[in-house]
Amino acid sequence: MQHGDRNGTVWRPAEVDVSIRPGWFYHPAEDERVRTVDNLVDLYFSSVGRNGKLLLNVPPTRAGLLHPTDVGRLASFRARLASLFEQDLARGASRTPVVIGGRSNGVELDLGRPVTIALARLEEDIARGQTVAKYTLYGMTGSDWQVLSSGSTIGYTKLDRFSPASVRRVRLAIDDPAGAAEEITVKLYGQTSG
Repeated sequence: MQHGDRNGTVWRPAEVDVSIRPGWFYHPAEDERVRTVDNLVDLYFSSVGRNGKLLLNVPPTRAGLLHPTDVGRLASFRARLASLFEQDLARGASRTPVVIGGRSNGVELDLGRPVTIALARLEEDIARGQTVAKYTLYGMTGSDWQVLSSGSTIGYTKLDRFSPASVRRVRLAIDDPAGAAEEITVKLYGQTSG
């Protein structure tokens, strides 16, 4: 499936099927070719971070066990993700709807103090359908609004990495709503690597 149906009635996330090793089965010669933690994090952002399902193959050895190299990479990968998403800087922020032309076109958050952010996690409640076809995330730096990121969809989860910016306020503008925009969750984080 290469394209979605904007007026469709079913939400189908993409599946990203990859292996932690070059192939789908365990081979001792590949013990030094297991994906790095940085590669796994990039894979997470390009799959889960784009509204997809990551199906990561970890093949067992002939003895039916997972190789220690694979287990170590998975543990480090999990630790890196935990550190990236440890502190949501938008938690407790005051939220104000952005209304343009009589309808809600996004949300503005006042973080209460200047914070440096470099990562946003946006989420829609897909039980009500996917309603965002295009968005822009702005941060107020000083007295000016600066574009931090933009995209064509949010869906269940959209992860955007951008250059670190010191902001007190953030605005998510829904540039092209595919329907009545429901409340969008905005989470903000200050680091992009572990």
